[in-house]
Order: sequence, then structure tokens, then C-alpha cells
Amino acid sequence: MILAHDMFAETNPAFCAVVLAAFCKSYQSLNDQAPTLLLAYPVLPIVMSNDLTDTFAGTNKSTGMLEWIHRNPQILIGIAKRVNATLPLTTDAIQFGCLIQLLKVNNDGSISSTNKSIPKAAIQSSIESNLKKARLIGSWFAGIGSARAVMEALGVSI
Repeated sequence: MILAHDMFAETNPAFCAVVLAAFCKSYQSLNDQAPTLLLAYPVLPIVMSNDLTDTFAGTNKSTGMLEWIHRNPQILIGIAKRVNATLPLTTDAIQFGCLIQLLKVNNDGSISSTNKSIPKAAIQSSIESNLKKARLIGSWFAGIGSARAVMEALGVSI
């Protein structure tokens, strides 16, 4: 049996908007403020990189981003290039998410989930895996405190 990897499905703005909404919702659940727009940009390259999937094994909300990086320093290899390569994809996802009212870009430069729900029947196990990673990243970024600290920990200059 040959399994095809559907790259278009993973890079379609609707799917990516759902991933970003899961990230925002998780971040907002632990922080009084929504994440800055800047923090949305590392989410998709981390969540959708198949070579990073194993680094999430044995982690949970309390693991924290710094511990995750400490356990898996390979995460940092090429992360800046990945973020730069996915800038248009993330921007398209944000625009689409706002268009369908799944995401909202606020006047203060933050991005928030509108809490619009996705039907559980529409979420396949492969999608759920990406949403789980997005929720973990949301809680970890919220625990760091500032966008600058997150980007510095990832080795991404702004």
C-alpha cells in the first residue's frame, strides 16, 4: 500500500488557521493577554515539521519550552530559516482566519482566537496531533512571558 503525503492539505490556509486558533486559545487560557502577532510566526514551522514530531513525546503543558529545547537541542537547527520560509503561509493563514472569524488581530498587535469551535467530527487523528502540538506551544509561549524571550530562546532574531 502506498501512502501519499498531501502537502497541499497541510499548507492550506484553512487548516493553518485552525492550528493558529488552537495555539491562541491555549495561550489565552494561561495568560490574561492574547499572544502578539509575532508569536504566531514560529508556530506553523514547528507544528508542521515532521522531523520535530518526536520531540513532543513525553511532554505536557508543564514541561515548558525551555525544558523542551534542553531535551531536544536539534529543534534550534534551522528554525530561523523555517520561520522565514513559512512567513507567507502564516500570513495567509492569519488573513483567512480573520476572514472566517476564527482569528482576530487586535488593535494592540495581538492575535486572538474568537473561540469559534471546529466540529469534532471534522478533526481527524492526524489533524488532532498538530492541534495538540499547537496547544502545547501556546501554553509554553505563555509561560515564557514575553515575545522577545520566546524568539531569543528559539534563536530567531527580530
